[in-house]
Amino acid sequence: MQTVTLTLVALALVSVVHAKPACAQELDLTLQSDAGPGYKLTYEEYRVQELERGARRSRNALIGTSVAAAVGLALVIPATSGQCDSVVVDGKDEWNCTRAGDALLGVGSPLVFGGLTGAVVSGIILGVRKGKLRRLNDSFHYPSTRAVRWDERSSRFVF
Repeated sequence: MQTVTLTLVALALVSVVHAKPACAQELDLTLQSDAGPGYKLTYEEYRVQELERGARRSRNALIGTSVAAAVGLALVIPATSGQCDSVVVDGKDEWNCTRAGDALLGVGSPLVFGGLTGAVVSGIILGVRKGKLRRLNDSFHYPSTRAVRWDERSSRFVF
């Protein structure tokens, strides 16, 4: 058991020593457009891409925290049903768990709590970002009139 632990610690130290620090890595913060090279993004295009990227990250966080909550529930439910019993001691109800039940509850409970909290928070953030994106896209649509007008986005006359 000690050799496995020492091997894991040595592997972790080697990976830390050979890893580049985050500030030394180059970050590509430019958002690419479907147009060719030299094309400059307008502010609206940049803002839409930025909001879409934020919404995608929030959606991924929502999925990840929901999975964590599900894994926690998968640990807590068997622990409470098979490993723990309700015992009355001096007129008080207490849970008497086996060592396996204590371990499952110790690992599963924080996963459930953290997963549900993260799912609520990331769900709210996702809703806010999708709302901003929807309002921004709605602001691009011109009011429909019957007069002929020039549409700058499509570079043509529209009715």
